[in-house]
Amino acid sequence: MWQFDWNDVPTLLGLALAAALAIVAVAALRSRRRRRAAVAAALAVLACGWALALGHARPLLPFPERHGFNLAFVGIVLAAVWQMAGYTMALYLAGLSGISEELREAAVAEGANGWQLYTRIILPLMAPITLSAMIILGHISLKIFDLVFAMAGPDNARTDVPALLMYITTFRGNQFAKGAAIGVVLLLLVALVVVPYLRSQLREEVRQ
Repeated sequence: MWQFDWNDVPTLLGLALAAALAIVAVAALRSRRRRRAAVAAALAVLACGWALALGHARPLLPFPERHGFNLAFVGIVLAAVWQMAGYTMALYLAGLSGISEELREAAVAEGANGWQLYTRIILPLMAPITLSAMIILGHISLKIFDLVFAMAGPDNARTDVPALLMYITTFRGNQFAKGAAIGVVLLLLVALVVVPYLRSQLREEVRQ
């Protein structure tokens, strides 16, 4: 378990902000924008001081509130990426095959290099495929059950996900009403992801 205290969140956010501003200052200094670099560096120092001051100030909660992230999820995430990589690659391969070769040749003839060809022509044309892949993978990740069940076991509450919680509550705890309520909430979460996408697709079909 990787644990952290909620009282440390403001300090961590301040340090992250200071690090981001320091990166901006270094980038501005490399591009010879000294005024912007000076402003970003000053803001980074202020953010760092603010974060350290919050660390010694009165905590947000009157008692330590520790939560954590189970590192076992890292293995599950890697397995899920490996499982869905082939499907995602098939989507992008279908999208790439739909881009005409004449368009690529015209871009190269206009002086576009390989980076500009992908960032300004191919990737913008692949935006619908990217959106479809994000929607599909998003609702699959919300409903994931079998991978967690197989890798972590049904009784490992540390790697609990909504579908596994619904299974344990319903069939292990015999709380069928509560399990049905969890299923309805999971359905609503999936609908929040899928319904706007389906609506936009239907609108595009009607316009065409």
